[in-house]
Amino acid sequence: MASIIKRCDCKVGAWPRCKHSWVVRFRDPSGKQTEESFAHNKKTEAKALANKVENDKQLGVYVDRKHSKRTFEDCWKEWLGFGQREESTLVQYKSIYKNHFAEMFGSRRIGSITPSDITKWEEAQKERGYKPYGIEGRKVVLKSFLKYCYEAEIVPKYAGKTIAVNGRNESTYRPVEDSEIPTTAEVMAIYEAIRPVYKSSIWTQAGCGLRVGEALAFSQSHLTRREGWYFVQNQLTNFGKNGGANRGTNVKNEPKWSRKGRWVPVPPSVADELDKHRAFWEPWGEEGWYHESETYQHRHPSRTTYTDRWNDAIKKAGLGDSGYTPKALRHYFASMAIAAGVPLYEVARWMGHSSTKVTEQVYAHLVDGADERITGAFEASLADAFRARLTVVGEDAA
Repeated sequence: MASIIKRCDCKVGAWPRCKHSWVVRFRDPSGKQTEESFAHNKKTEAKALANKVENDKQLGVYVDRKHSKRTFEDCWKEWLGFGQREESTLVQYKSIYKNHFAEMFGSRRIGSITPSDITKWEEAQKERGYKPYGIEGRKVVLKSFLKYCYEAEIVPKYAGKTIAVNGRNESTYRPVEDSEIPTTAEVMAIYEAIRPVYKSSIWTQAGCGLRVGEALAFSQSHLTRREGWYFVQNQLTNFGKNGGANRGTNVKNEPKWSRKGRWVPVPPSVADELDKHRAFWEPWGEEGWYHESETYQHRHPSRTTYTDRWNDAIKKAGLGDSGYTPKALRHYFASMAIAAGVPLYEVARWMGHSSTKVTEQVYAHLVDGADERITGAFEASLADAFRARLTVVGEDAA
């Protein structure tokens, strides 16, 4: 049984009045004797611990309280080393800790964090102007971390149990605004302004719906599998042979949300642009990669370099105030597909969304008045190409 004593020369009858610490002494489930001290005016807390220890031992849920005194930062570092994670994921988690958790939780004892602390953190995130989707993603990470601390018996209670997360498929996605979707003329202006070696990437994004990392990992081997289609299976990563973030690039065959890849339509206008690209820059490597580092031969370009080239093109095209990022080209693709009458579930397949909910939440409002986006011969040609490729491509064709 746990006992409460004092180690002083005062008589037992004088303990309630003396200024020496109370000591809770007990044995853990393994039989090892353990002690914890409390200030002279904290006898109530000492009694509470003694009762809790015995109850927890009987219920089989006892956790060494010394672990709960470890800091959030210390436990975070342990969590990062648990299991197998890609280097890019580790860098992302380290960044999340530094920018979003360190200030409020870093030096705190992990066992002292409560659900109300997490609520305060979320409110602080909103006050700092972060978007709901970003906050939601960080909540998922925090919940996973706190669950690890509980299951690893670092803390006796799971503080993340009450964290409500919507996940990536829920209402944290917001509808895209018209101002975020470039017109065909603006896409053409960006195309004309960007460096020639990257021109084809503008249309693999705007005409095929590829993400920027997927566009920079475009290959001839995945273009020739089925006429009029491209099989998306590769994406650029900033973790290459040199090691570390932004120290060399590589390609991994796990596109976002899927390890299987997906088929996307290749309109004739995009196919023509790809022909032009091959006429000037012969695809390199066994896969026939279209884009190569501007500095090193037979090495993939970096996302940083592409971002710089994109920003230069935006300014040169007179769109410096537009706020367009390469993602705007995917918005253009989605809007044109919807204007062509492509069902939302098919748009979701082409864009590689995790579910049709994402597509519906972001783009469904574009269905009303979709025909208004087809304003010229080029848009009509693109729409005809989309309609002609509504046949679902089975996975066996991969």
